[in-house]
Amino acid sequence: MENITGKCFFCEELVAKSNINTHLKKHLKELSKTEGDQDKKSYFLKIFTYPNYKNSNYFLYLLVDGETTMKKVDRFLRDIWLDCCGHLSAFAYKGGGKLGMSKKLKDALNKGDVLEYEYDFGSTTDLQIKVEEEYPMGVKSKVLLLSRNEPLEIYCQKCKKLPAVHLCVAHLYEDQPHFFCESCAEIHEKECEVFLDYASMPVVNSPRMGECGYEGGFIDLERDGVFEIKK
Repeated sequence: MENITGKCFFCEELVAKSNINTHLKKHLKELSKTEGDQDKKSYFLKIFTYPNYKNSNYFLYLLVDGETTMKKVDRFLRDIWLDCCGHLSAFAYKGGGKLGMSKKLKDALNKGDVLEYEYDFGSTTDLQIKVEEEYPMGVKSKVLLLSRNEPLEIYCQKCKKLPAVHLCVAHLYEDQPHFFCESCAEIHEKECEVFLDYASMPVVNSPRMGECGYEGGFIDLERDGVFEIKK
């Protein structure tokens, strides 16, 4: 998918996915000069969908205080991207052992580390987390969202004119239209007998879209829904 961008927390500029990492690091470097504290540590995390950032339509950039536990990172990921039914989840070092939820970031992570994260061991959503940088400063909110991909430009596959607001999971893995605008969804519900029963799911800005009972997050609601066509 082309033209994926994210808004910078610091300057509110919309930045291309390929440039947002460098852009945020410039702000963080300046921030560490003015608010730095050698007794504290924070971690700049890049989070994306498996298998790699280049092919991931979704991304998160977080700044996390070193005193924060992995459990709080897990909670944040659930609240912004994943949680539908309280499924189990787990962190692990890529190519290595498991990383416990009670571990503090300062005791578990180093620059360059890559973690694998699984949510729901049935219909699993797999993420990767890369430690891009460490900074000598704390984070008051413990977990700070620095950027997130803007809602993806997903159009109705029937009329091909309007943003899709509904996803039919019954046709998701078939070579048939499965993203619909409101009007086309009303037509589809007459053609698909399970659409109103269970197959209709909302279009949301998350890699969990269409899985289990996921209907959206609780954080950054402004960017959690459907994209708007620019006039």
